[in-house]
Amino acid sequence: MGNILIAPIEISGKESSMIISRLDSWSQRVEKFLTAISWIVSVLVTLMFVVDIFMRFLFKRPLPASWEIAEVCMPLIIFLPFAYTLTIDAHVRVSIVKDRLPPKIRLGFETVSNSIAFIICAMFTYWAWLYFWDSFIINEEMLAAIKIPWWVGKMAMPIGMGFFTFRYLILVFRSLAHQK
Repeated sequence: MGNILIAPIEISGKESSMIISRLDSWSQRVEKFLTAISWIVSVLVTLMFVVDIFMRFLFKRPLPASWEIAEVCMPLIIFLPFAYTLTIDAHVRVSIVKDRLPPKIRLGFETVSNSIAFIICAMFTYWAWLYFWDSFIINEEMLAAIKIPWWVGKMAMPIGMGFFTFRYLILVFRSLAHQK
């Protein structure tokens, strides 16, 4: 066989902007879906506690393992909406210095900070995946009155952090496109 020469693919600014917009649009749909799951889990956990309290005080028969079930559901409530919160720019920020910078320097500052956040979130995603996978492989269960798989709650962190990482990557690409 001969040598295969692969030419580098050049993407224009307009094409890269289109690709980023498509990825952003797809990501926002997934982020909204994950946020909806978080809301549904929140409502279900609340209803479970209401029923538990009702059963406990009226019939002296509380729901078994309601506290443990809620503990497994908490990561779903917390981690799944991370990326969407970043998308709507609702995370807490300290911007005392950044807001006083000129636009070009501010854009560079955001590019660097988003790049650092991307790297840190990617590491958290990787470690969370390993943590979840170990739990899934051994079918880890919570010690409770009923069998509750721990891995269900542990699955939320790599999913939530994965999309959080992806959102930071989109922000980095967007800021780099604006610098050109």
